[in-house]
Amino acid sequence: MSTFNTRPIVAIAAALLFALIATSASAQNVVLRYSQWIPAAHPTQRDGLHKFFEDVAKATEGRVRIEPTAQALGAPPRQMQLAVDGITDVAWGLHSYTPGTYPLAEMAELPFLTKSTEANSVAYWRVFKALFEKTGMHPAGVHTLTVHVHPAGQLYLNKKVIRSVDDFKGLRLRATNAITTAAFEMFGATPIPIPVTQLRDALSKGIADGTSFLDESVFGFKVEDFVTSTTRIEGGFFNASFFLVMNKGKWDAIAKKDQDAITALSGEALARRIGKLWDTEEAIAGDKLKARNVLWVNADAAMMTKLRESLVPFEKKWIESTRAKGVDGAAALKMFREEVEKN
Repeated sequence: MSTFNTRPIVAIAAALLFALIATSASAQNVVLRYSQWIPAAHPTQRDGLHKFFEDVAKATEGRVRIEPTAQALGAPPRQMQLAVDGITDVAWGLHSYTPGTYPLAEMAELPFLTKSTEANSVAYWRVFKALFEKTGMHPAGVHTLTVHVHPAGQLYLNKKVIRSVDDFKGLRLRATNAITTAAFEMFGATPIPIPVTQLRDALSKGIADGTSFLDESVFGFKVEDFVTSTTRIEGGFFNASFFLVMNKGKWDAIAKKDQDAITALSGEALARRIGKLWDTEEAIAGDKLKARNVLWVNADAAMMTKLRESLVPFEKKWIESTRAKGVDGAAALKMFREEVEKN
């Protein structure tokens, strides 16, 4: 009687099973590049996004890892497009770096609205999810992980002082966004629209007399030697809108259970996390500025009245601009204010 040797078949079957398991595991393991254009030691990166990346890896048991690049994959204003094009997988940046591209984002940048970074960031995310996301505010080529803001923006001068609206005249000031650009022009200053990465050079060489900025960022971008005074506006002279997005194709390649784990860490949770972190850093930096004997000018009642008369119309202009996007701007701004007060 002949004997049929089954060992080769068993070996082949085992090899095929191993290959199938390996292929399945490989398909679910995703390594994503994050374009690191801002210094990695900046609190929003070191203690904010990088910690979020670590939590993503833990929540997905290592199946999804987000790794910062050694250097930026493109200029700061190109971060969203880099994610759309797949040059980077994850991108963080400011909507205002490409003026006019994200008009709905300008709501979060209006003056006098900031209660705290945490409160405003959470409120912004809620408005985004309820009203803005469905309009296609962000390109179809990305998946939005969160939107948020920074602390109330103030004014910082080198060898100059702003005590009244008239003191803006003749100054050259770095403008953060469309609102600060328009305000500076209205008050007789010359706006200089440069990315934050060029600010130190502009201040050190006298190209700029000052900037719209944050206490924390004065130290984060090492311009403290060029700040001799700061003018404080109640509720902020401006704010800035940020995004964190992932290339849509890369998002779709992530297993559903891992998408769910990432979603739980993103959105409102991440907006709150970054906001709370930034509030803490801002308070510390404010004390450091005072310790350096930086002149602290709180806008008086007369200056605040003039500022409000001049800048509140920006709200009306923004509301009118939202019609083209199919959004009730008045309702969105009302919701934003209400959500801010809840936090």
